Amino acid sequence: MLKEKQAIRERLASRLDRRERKEALDDPHAHREPRPCGLTIHPGRGCTFSCVYCYIEDMGIPREPRRHGLSGTQLAYAVASNPYTLLGRHGTFLAFGSVTEPFLPSIKERTVEYLEAVSRSLGNPTQFSTKAYLQEDDARILAAIDPQISALVTVPALTWARRLEPGAPSPELRFRTLENLLKFGIHSSLFLRPLIPGVSEVDGPPILERAADIGVRGVVMGALRVTTRILRRLEAMGLSGLKDRIVRQPRSPDDQVPLNTGDLKRMLSHMARKLGLRVFPSACSANVDSHGLGCRMCDMGPCGENLPEYDPEELEQALSGLGIEVRIVPRGEGILALIKGGSKKARRVKHLVSTATKRMVRVRKLA
Repeated sequence: MLKEKQAIRERLASRLDRRERKEALDDPHAHREPRPCGLTIHPGRGCTFSCVYCYIEDMGIPREPRRHGLSGTQLAYAVASNPYTLLGRHGTFLAFGSVTEPFLPSIKERTVEYLEAVSRSLGNPTQFSTKAYLQEDDARILAAIDPQISALVTVPALTWARRLEPGAPSPELRFRTLENLLKFGIHSSLFLRPLIPGVSEVDGPPILERAADIGVRGVVMGALRVTTRILRRLEAMGLSGLKDRIVRQPRSPDDQVPLNTGDLKRMLSHMARKLGLRVFPSACSANVDSHGLGCRMCDMGPCGENLPEYDPEELEQALSGLGIEVRIVPRGEGILALIKGGSKKARRVKHLVSTATKRMVRVRKLA
């Protein structure tokens, strides 16, 4: 995988001039560490949907959307240059949709360009999340780019939708998005996120029923994270008792703190299963299922069945080629990696070994 990554990187570099290569290597996609669920790809920043629970303004990101400056080839080169990524079918999970809505009119073309570049040049398991209305032509294009792509369509509210998401397409249009994606065979899941106390108890059941009627494969549920500002906005709308669910006190006005919504998740998960919906424990789990893979990288799984085989000696030799001395020790379904080096090498080993093997990796210093 490391040899293939280098070969892909060189091929992409040959298609860029010196300035374009430098721009790509200076970009955060070239050095940002993946989250446990994969590397987030940002085709832009900002969003006009103005969701009351959105945290991007607390991160210093303006609402006005701006598409990312890299071309598709540059983006692929940046991901291929990232020291923490691996490429291909068993490579790092890629997720589109975080600090922007990837299918906003001003962002959509860049999103499609990036999806095409990732599919054509890298081949990683890819997922996107959206609240946009995607027409049949959009679904046709996405299916042609990557037939195995994982789609998450966000519908957290019905009766509360206009107040919580004033600029977003209606829930009805998002259900039509799901229908259009399913029509072209795209692995599509309901994203019931965030779970909002006072809203999800009422709106969650009919959302699940509608998703099941459409033929959606499964659902991903996620907790609400609030800053001090988000909490004030929600309370001003009449949603009370949220403070009682905060898992810890915020360290600053911009600190995102999750609410304890375990009771809502248990109730809605039980209903989803009765409706025949598969409850994915996380967003990346839907990506695993979409691509027919297996994963044991975290304790939220296990997900899927098709775990890749690995040879500890081969892993050790591959990492030695990167100047990292390591001893790989299988431990049940997980792996213990004993390394010589500091925290940066330890993080790199953890990302590369866990991605290649799709197993949980613990790193310790070699005595």
